[in-house]
Amino acid sequence: MSPFPGGFSDLSGSSQQKPYTGHTLDWGRRVQKGMRWCCHLTLRCSGGGDNWANGRGFRGERGEKALAEKMMNGFGHGHNMEEEEVEEEEDYAERRRLESSAHHIYNWKNVHQDLHGWASELDVGELITIPNFSLYDAMSAIELCDVKMDIGLLLKDRKIKSFEEGMERGSLKMDNFLAVEYLAVMERSLANLILWIEGHCLAQTVFTMLYLHKPQQVPDELIRTYCWSLLALCEYVRQIMLDGYVVEEEDFQVTSLALPPSSNADAPTAAALLKSVKSCEETSSKQARKHRSSFKETSLADDDLQSQQWNALAMRFRFLRTLLQFFGSFALRSESFFAEAPQLIDLLEATIEKILAGYKLSEEQFRAAPGFESLVNLHLLPPSFPRHTPATVDGKSFDFFRSLSHQLRIVVSARDRLKTIEGFLFYLRTDGVLLDSALTRSMMQIVIGASLVLKRCSGDAPGKWELISTSDFIADSLRAFSNPPVLMSGFAQYEHHGQMKEYIETFLRSCIASTSVVLRNYGLNKARQRDSLAACLVDLFALQDDAEKFDEYFNAQLAELKLTGLNHTFCFGSWTLTTMLNAMADFLFCGLELQLYANSELHFVYWYLYDVLLHCEVQTISRAESATRENELAWQILHEVNLRGNKKAGGSKKKQNGRTKGSSESVPRPHVLYLARAQTLHHFCGALHYALLALQWQEKIKRPDQSLDCEEFRYYHRLMPFQERNAPAFVDYEQYQQVKSVMARNHVLFVGSSSGENSLDSVSDAYLKSSFNFQQADRHLVLWAKGGEKAILSKLCKRNDVIVRILATGRNCKAVAINFDLHPWFPSLSLL
Repeated sequence: MSPFPGGFSDLSGSSQQKPYTGHTLDWGRRVQKGMRWCCHLTLRCSGGGDNWANGRGFRGERGEKALAEKMMNGFGHGHNMEEEEVEEEEDYAERRRLESSAHHIYNWKNVHQDLHGWASELDVGELITIPNFSLYDAMSAIELCDVKMDIGLLLKDRKIKSFEEGMERGSLKMDNFLAVEYLAVMERSLANLILWIEGHCLAQTVFTMLYLHKPQQVPDELIRTYCWSLLALCEYVRQIMLDGYVVEEEDFQVTSLALPPSSNADAPTAAALLKSVKSCEETSSKQARKHRSSFKETSLADDDLQSQQWNALAMRFRFLRTLLQFFGSFALRSESFFAEAPQLIDLLEATIEKILAGYKLSEEQFRAAPGFESLVNLHLLPPSFPRHTPATVDGKSFDFFRSLSHQLRIVVSARDRLKTIEGFLFYLRTDGVLLDSALTRSMMQIVIGASLVLKRCSGDAPGKWELISTSDFIADSLRAFSNPPVLMSGFAQYEHHGQMKEYIETFLRSCIASTSVVLRNYGLNKARQRDSLAACLVDLFALQDDAEKFDEYFNAQLAELKLTGLNHTFCFGSWTLTTMLNAMADFLFCGLELQLYANSELHFVYWYLYDVLLHCEVQTISRAESATRENELAWQILHEVNLRGNKKAGGSKKKQNGRTKGSSESVPRPHVLYLARAQTLHHFCGALHYALLALQWQEKIKRPDQSLDCEEFRYYHRLMPFQERNAPAFVDYEQYQQVKSVMARNHVLFVGSSSGENSLDSVSDAYLKSSFNFQQADRHLVLWAKGGEKAILSKLCKRNDVIVRILATGRNCKAVAINFDLHPWFPSLSLL
């Protein structure tokens, strides 16, 4: 079986590129930046011949000044369209005449300085106030700032040769490669592979390597084997992206343009390919040993250099073989994969470390790699598509793969966490945040689909896996979190109560639909994740309402059955409320990570997290933990009463009680971890809220012009998805103002000029409260965090605690810098 059964001949799809729709805080600054990029890219010449300028928009020397005037004044002032069309026709005719001449005249002139000077005269926000400046113009300027959207300016002044033309004319090297040339080919193609994984076009990255177009015609064994291996890797990656179904077009281009098809009939099988790569590794190792022996005899520096290069090549083939083994096993979804994957990742990391410590190519050697033509697929691209994707020469290709190996370890370890929904979501919110690649996020979704829905870890035999329905998995999660009486293993009354059984099944089906959407959200990129969380909150709100009604109904049924001591109040509701509160908090945290909030908005964002969402979550988890203990104790008492009342049924009751105990032991209840994390985030957000509010009172944070700004509008805009929810009730802006006033003075007073905000006592008290919360966050941190996240958050707590203590003493400073340099959610404060 071929490792890439579909090949790339079926990679056909629309070549249309949607405009970039990223968020921005300051449109004026982004537009001004886009104008500067436009200045940089607008080079005008007196003659034709540029492939990029085959349209009517190309102007000669005569139209240059008119073009600049149009760019700078066309947005706000009317202009004669008829005169412009006449000039455009004349310029186009002049260009066509020069193109048809025997000699093309190039007289390039850089007008960057002129246009940059004019653009610098624009004030921030000036273009937005112009009536004719539309959203289309703003998005066009922003697109120029995006590397993937910028079409660039490329001079096609040479003959572009394909694989066949290179072979016929002998310009394409086919054999007798040097070791450094092998290394250059591999390094540059791997850099292109990384660019493709990061979202660039396949035709402009991987397939700029001519050998990939016809690998079966390459006589050199090492290059031919490497080409087949690279094609197999591309097919594995593409299939993972398709199966994961969480990538957007800005993350990864699943479909591609019509590329030259690879001959699948000649493609080796997966086993044969691994054998060939192993043979290439051994060949490279033999050459390294040969030159090493020669160096010992002759002491020639060239032999030592050759030995290092061949050894580096052998390490790269070993890396390639391990990567193929990993993705090949993952594609099969076999049971043995999760047992073998940790060993493969260990080998992958060890090989990468040896590569990073070994021979490194220079920039000249990288650029001189044979077999690459960046414009070979230019004819496949639409006119508005970026001309080419420049390969970066920063030597960080294997740094990317080292980070990828760490993420792969997180993916394969996720299956052991699939015991409860809460445990897995906790894993995604802690270790899973490191999955910053679309590839690993897709792999995580595949693991969820293959393991979470169909299988779970058996409590009796942790090493084995058994089939289980999704509703049973949700039921186990509910038992682990709040242990509802109707889901206890010994509670058989609902089997004979048709309506109770129907209600339980209905609720579990609703939970499956909502939790599946929540789990999928964590596979999306942050921008899409934020939008999806806002959309799924509507379903979570409805699920929370249903859970409260079911709790009330089941509590009444328990009273009718005279099961005293058992309490169903808030059992379903605590589980759904915790899920909903986590989704609401993650919505705001995504906004922080995307840097959507201005510094002047951070105080109420952190306040809503601190005083509403996380405060309610801490109470909910504590209440669920206490309800679990109370129901377990009441259940044991009921069993003891039944045993004393009916001795004949004692054996069966005792056995049943044993099953209940075993079930509770098989499903862990890590409320301590959930509670510790919620308390850490709660205190962290509270500390930042108090600190930022005090800084705003002291005017150490720059605020927008009050004549152009409305904080109330910003407040409702940032918290819009929460406004339709009653539990927890949405806190409107007036209530928040009252909270600030109470802190400014010890009684309710609306914030104004006479509120006493700027008094030394109020500011100092806010700083001291901030310091207390930083210390509490650091104390709870050690209970759940680990590794790098623990070190970063602890460093932030201690650093910010020192800063707010200094500010509490009344030390005078001009301003305080707010930098998200250590953590995407929590800034570090520094005095200026």
